[in-house]
This record gives sequence, structure tokens and C-alpha cells, in this order.
Amino acid sequence: MDNSNNYKLKALIIDDEISGRTMIDYYLREYASDMFQDMISVATLREAISTMKSFKPDVIFTDYELRNENGLMIQSHLTKDIPVVVVSAHSQYALEAVQTNVFDYLLKPLNEAEILRLKSRLKKKITREILSTPQLNFEEHLIIKDAGENILVAYQDIIFIEAAGAYSKIVTEAKNFIASKTLKSIESKLPSSFIRIHRSFIVPLNQIASYSSSIVCLKNGQQIALSKTGKKLLQSFI
Repeated sequence: MDNSNNYKLKALIIDDEISGRTMIDYYLREYASDMFQDMISVATLREAISTMKSFKPDVIFTDYELRNENGLMIQSHLTKDIPVVVVSAHSQYALEAVQTNVFDYLLKPLNEAEILRLKSRLKKKITREILSTPQLNFEEHLIIKDAGENILVAYQDIIFIEAAGAYSKIVTEAKNFIASKTLKSIESKLPSSFIRIHRSFIVPLNQIASYSSSIVCLKNGQQIALSKTGKKLLQSFI
């Protein structure tokens, strides 16, 4: 199952040993490439703080014992709630890490099971934020060309998007738009709150009222098709 169009997270990796940075990078690419789009690795907190000015990570992975530094200190430099995952060879720091509200604590050497567990926790966190923040992406728009004009359609207004051959139909409460882009092309531009539930349909998570084995019922009462792959993807969000 490919979630690459649903997660576009950026990871910042902090470890003073190249072997540590390489290990985290490898496991994220091997088992979480569908979730993490970009990764940058640094050796010190100073480098991390400098990098964050332009990189804007969504998740931070840090060793506890850095050279003459404590990896938990990165939390004091965060301006918003960014999950911090400690990756350490020592279990004795776990309690302190938990007390400082780190998101997770992974022991070196990493393994597939730990990364998959972390992915599951991150998915649930993202889903909770989507459901509890009705204004998510309200200031953002999908830019489409409709009847020769460039139209800005607010993400919050989209009820669902349907494939129409080489075109796509974008359904909103006010009107429908015919975009001169394929569904696949539009999918790559949407935020993580939109789910490809069928080869012909993309739906924002907050528009879904219920679903069965092959049907999604929207909040406006409309029913649209749900594929087996789409159902598995939907279940991973809920």
C-alpha cells in the first residue's frame, strides 16, 4: 500500500556519530519512505537549530548522548509542537525522556518492528489533528484551470474529486469544476487530509460520515465507491 501521496513529512536527524545518522536514515527510507519525503542529518544541536530555520521539520529524531550535549535540549528551541523521537543505545534515559514529553523512545540498534510501531503512532497523531482542527489548510487552495481560467478552490470547500478521463471533476457545495488535470496529477498536490479511496475518487477525511466494505457515505448523504485498497488506506487513518 502506497501512502506517499498522503504523507509528506520532513525528518531532521541529530546524531554525533555518522553510523547513528546512517542507521536512522536507512530505516526511515527502508520502512517509512511512504511517510517521510525529505530527511536531513546533522551532528550537533547547533547545526540542528540552524537547519530548522529553513528546513522546518515535521519530526525530529535525536540521540540522547551527543558530544558534550543532551539531545533533549532541542525541545527548548522548538516554536511549535513537533514530535521528538529519541533514538538511543541506552534505556536508562527513557524515564527522563518521557517526563519531558518526547513523542517516542527507540533503542539502538533499530529494527523494522519499532519503525512500523512509530509509523502507526504518527498516523494516529496526524489523524487526530486533522479531525480536531476544522480550520486545517483553510487558507490553502488547489489551483486548477477550468474553462481557460485559473481557479483557486479552497481545500475546505471540496467535498470529493472524481476522475473524468484526462480531466477531474472537483465537487464543492457551491458548484462543480472540471480541471484539465488527471486525478493522479491533482492527488500529488493535495494535503494529507485527502484520501484516494478508489481509482476514481479522492475524498477529504472530514467529509466522511461512514463506510462499509465497498461504499463511503459522505456527510451530505452522497455515496461513492470504495475499493479494497482504499478501504485499507482509510482504516490506517482511523
